[in-house]
Amino acid sequence: MKEFDEPMCVDHSKDNFCQESDLDVLEEISQLVFNQPFAVLATQGDGQPYASIISFVCSSDLKNIVFSTPLNTRKFSLLSQSNKVALFVDNRSTVPPGVNKVSGVTITGKSKILYNSPESDKWADLLIKKHPYLDSFVKSPSNALIMVDVYRYFLVRRFQEVFEWNPLQK
Repeated sequence: MKEFDEPMCVDHSKDNFCQESDLDVLEEISQLVFNQPFAVLATQGDGQPYASIISFVCSSDLKNIVFSTPLNTRKFSLLSQSNKVALFVDNRSTVPPGVNKVSGVTITGKSKILYNSPESDKWADLLIKKHPYLDSFVKSPSNALIMVDVYRYFLVRRFQEVFEWNPLQK
């Protein structure tokens, strides 16, 4: 049994539909995760999916994403029930109108709670650096810092071009 859901993905480079190098795909993914402030987090529990908007930060190697959430929320409860998550980041708010101009990336991985440690302090500082308005929120004892270990990125652009990139194989 696989550790993740696998969306249908067309590898356009094999079909010669679209000639893209890994570096071009990686650059587009990087632009989205480093420049966009928000993501939609998808969790699951009780046989039901649930989506939440989050502020996040991504590691420079694209292997980890971190966000903060209050402990007393459905989001935290669902993360405690199942660590399989997906995130979605897109640029629709920063590009001219038109579905063919929007790019988005679905990110799949597993979440874990970061407890008080030098590692969690480092991640909290990075999250606050990207989102200074979250300083007291991130540092609150009633919140948790959550790290997602990323398995895959699925970049979609021009409404139909899909590219898969795995940070663990690079």
